[in-house]
Amino acid sequence: MSGYYENGALRPEMQEFLDIDGRERLYRCWDRVWVPTPSTKEAFLALQDCMNAAPSTKPRGLIIAGEADTGKSRTLTAFRDLNPPQIDLRTEYAEFPAIYLTAPDNPDPVILLKKILIELGHPLRYNPSPADLRSHVIMMLKSCRVGTVMIDEVHDIQRDNRMNSKLVDFLTFMKSLINETGRPFVVGGTHEVRDLMASDDQIAGRLNRVVKLKPFTLAEFVKVLLSFERMLPLRRASVLRSSEDVIQALYSLSQGYIGRLNYLLHDACQVAIESGEERITAFTIDKIKDRSIVSVGRRAA
Repeated sequence: MSGYYENGALRPEMQEFLDIDGRERLYRCWDRVWVPTPSTKEAFLALQDCMNAAPSTKPRGLIIAGEADTGKSRTLTAFRDLNPPQIDLRTEYAEFPAIYLTAPDNPDPVILLKKILIELGHPLRYNPSPADLRSHVIMMLKSCRVGTVMIDEVHDIQRDNRMNSKLVDFLTFMKSLINETGRPFVVGGTHEVRDLMASDDQIAGRLNRVVKLKPFTLAEFVKVLLSFERMLPLRRASVLRSSEDVIQALYSLSQGYIGRLNYLLHDACQVAIESGEERITAFTIDKIKDRSIVSVGRRAA
């Protein structure tokens, strides 16, 4: 049946999904639809520096900051996926170049340590003392030869704490954990995370490099959109390069944010598939332009 398809520009890894009809096609493959932006490419280089750094008593880590929808979480998870764990036949542990976890909702070291063990595939089945838990996590990070620990949504831990003593203790804990593991840590979050890390000189010294993810310009947007087109699971090519109206409409609706563009293209593909058009056109964009892709807090009055 694949000979019927006209979308010769579609990337080979997406071709297998074209035989699936209806929304199921998007359910099955949308997690693979991702394109790096200029900002995420810069972040990847910085993340590689962290992952491959030599052991140090004062590792130099990284902050990845940006507004919502600039692709922070997707950048971090994509980097993790590009560097999967490797089985080490000499030991009982897998080697993890990079692990990814979200910060706890409150500054609790125990929760963070348990999250690390879950990502390493070695969750504890009992409740050790905080000191024993910490020692065990440090041992596991070294045994699994973890290159870097990426902690996302770090800004959330200060929403209700505003630098109280518990939050100060948590930052001190993070600093000493970084020192003891000898590995660079990466924290991701909105721009508030930079102020949070800068509030403590010791932790700021361990996270003294910042990559800021930004919305893209129109010129950058066109390049990103054309790369996206090759990933969209549609049976006909949309030929967006020659559709200036569609490009302008998508840029206006997304405002250059990769997260919003992702939502828009998902909904546009849904309309294109269910209408039988199997490509994105000005009509497709008109059908989705009123769908909610911006948070209520940002919606115009």
